[in-house]
Amino acid sequence: LLALMVASVATSPVAAADKADLHCIAIFSMLASEMPEEKAGMTGAIMFYIGRIEGRGSGLDLDRNLSAAVEELVASDKAVEAEAKRCGNEMVVKGEAIQRIGNSVAADGAQQSGK
Repeated sequence: LLALMVASVATSPVAAADKADLHCIAIFSMLASEMPEEKAGMTGAIMFYIGRIEGRGSGLDLDRNLSAAVEELVASDKAVEAEAKRCGNEMVVKGEAIQRIGNSVAADGAQQSGK
């Protein structure tokens, strides 16, 4: 029974959203090793994608599935380029949202102190 359970976990499909996020973790991990001066930013992006996966509550084994995601990406240069663009665009959108939130909080703080 235990062998069957282990086999089913090992072969269970990864949800599309988790797979996309695993690809982003792989991309930002590769970039962090290639550009050590950008490691802090890449680490933030990696944490964002790990949080998304964990937030879905899928119980995904990050280590095992991340290795598979890296293998998939490395097998195709086009996949690396496409995923890097997609993940980078997602980070730009999130960065802009964070900037808007920061600006709003700063404006609210200025109004509160001006009363």
